[in-house]
Amino acid sequence: MPLKPQEVAPNNALRRHMLAWLADAMHAQETGGLSWHWSAYRARHAWASSKEAIEQFLLTYKPQTHELLLIGGSAGWMMSSKWLSQFKQITIIDIDPLARFFFQYVHGGALKRSGTTWRFERRDALQELPLLLKMHPNALVFFDNVLGQQCIRLKDEALVERILSRIKQTLNGRAWGSIHDVYSGPIDSETLPTKVTPITPNKISSFTCQLGAMTHGMPLIHKGIDKQTALGPDTDPEADSQPQHMVLNGVKKSFEDGSQMLLQAVNATGEWKDHLSVEVFAPNTPSVMIPWFFKPTYCHWLQAGFVQAQSH
Repeated sequence: MPLKPQEVAPNNALRRHMLAWLADAMHAQETGGLSWHWSAYRARHAWASSKEAIEQFLLTYKPQTHELLLIGGSAGWMMSSKWLSQFKQITIIDIDPLARFFFQYVHGGALKRSGTTWRFERRDALQELPLLLKMHPNALVFFDNVLGQQCIRLKDEALVERILSRIKQTLNGRAWGSIHDVYSGPIDSETLPTKVTPITPNKISSFTCQLGAMTHGMPLIHKGIDKQTALGPDTDPEADSQPQHMVLNGVKKSFEDGSQMLLQAVNATGEWKDHLSVEVFAPNTPSVMIPWFFKPTYCHWLQAGFVQAQSH
């Protein structure tokens, strides 16, 4: 006996929901999912030095609230349990439905001991950010390894740049922070560049960093050791925007020279990816740059910073 139309519609909706859940569980729109969790679990010891550097940065910030709105993070594999334990209440927002279970595995024990309560919501935080801010008016907002992934998720440079550049306006007046990819690419772990002492996975060195005001229409940063290998075939070097300068460890350099210093510090080679995140923070916001050796031959430069709430 054929189903009536009104019986078919709910079944189709349930099927679409289940397929969407499975897709996010596997890949989380290419920003997480089961493949990420398996890789993170296997690499947790190799990433220990970078995770320690992130914890040192986080612990320099003393939150003025007991509530944390934690956006992204894909279970917080690189997050600090010690820092999280300072809060009484944490709300985690992620599109990855598996993030809840792995967050419990990574941080559940420490949060239970500290008396911190937490809950997970599967939703698109960037799309719903104004609503989330209204729902959590007193929370510190922290983007954990999510803003630098939007170029991979959305695959539309202009859209990504618009979204990321508006984050600071949406959060105006609020206390918030972020750690996100700025650049990533291959490294030569065998050959050391001349007169450079490279950073290695066992010797993590962070750089204090401030990015200057944005200038549009400047040539694109040379993202690799030389321009020919750094720029991809579809790159328009005149169409990009970039900060005017970069202050690394208190020394002001041109943006390109500062970027080259970061790349040389990890023995960068070949073509590096720009994650389009240089406009996340307002110009001259204090931050740190932390190397994350994702694989023995591949590294990410992470930028981490906090913005204080504005007093009224």
